[in-house]
Amino acid sequence: MYSEPTSFNIPESSKPNLSKSKRWYQKWWGRVIIVFLLLFLSMLTAMAFYVGRTVIQLRSGDITPQELLGSGYTGGAGHNPVTLATADDPSRGPKDAKVVIVEFSDFQCPFCRQAYPVVKQILRDYEGQILFIYRDFPLTDIHPQALLAAMAGECAHEQGQFWPMHDKIFENQQSMTEADFKRYAVQIGLNNIEFGNCLSSGKYLSEIEGDLNDGFNAGIRSTPTFVINGVQVSGVLPLNTFEQIIISELSK
Repeated sequence: MYSEPTSFNIPESSKPNLSKSKRWYQKWWGRVIIVFLLLFLSMLTAMAFYVGRTVIQLRSGDITPQELLGSGYTGGAGHNPVTLATADDPSRGPKDAKVVIVEFSDFQCPFCRQAYPVVKQILRDYEGQILFIYRDFPLTDIHPQALLAAMAGECAHEQGQFWPMHDKIFENQQSMTEADFKRYAVQIGLNNIEFGNCLSSGKYLSEIEGDLNDGFNAGIRSTPTFVINGVQVSGVLPLNTFEQIIISELSK
């Protein structure tokens, strides 16, 4: 005989809780974390937008570091960038010009070669309105002929012909031996013997070293770097960027 199946009555309190537990983001503390993360991401996005806009304004010349950081701003490494304008380096333009542009350049630098036509155009378009000063910044670790080229420029400057030598070197950047520099000296009308003696003596090494030290102390690490009325701008800038900065400074 078969007996009826026995049923067991399990108390409600003893039954397992089969309902699913809440996920972390459904709990009160999870919601707090989500709100915090959303606020943080919003702030990060706003900051990135502000920094990006500020960089664009600085590059275009709409604002200056002095305006952004206050009148106490003096540039990198505690060095006042305005003092980077010197009286003994090659220059073009009136000494009392309202706009002073100092270029730290390397004759063997390909980017300086790219900037060369723009510099020439600026010197033509703003003749008599700006003072442009050339300072040596030969990066000899990557440009082995840059130091010799800088000395060639200084030796030409000694005879009052820096800018013709400057143009010759940049227009023939692939030919930068001592013989090439002596040939350029003849072509631009220098006394070749005096130029040759100057070049071989290394008499302007300390002058070039002084330019390098001033640049490093001001935070310059690459060429070309332009210091326009105390504000540093690095790289190959298009002509219209230069024009915006110059016009802005002339109108002050």
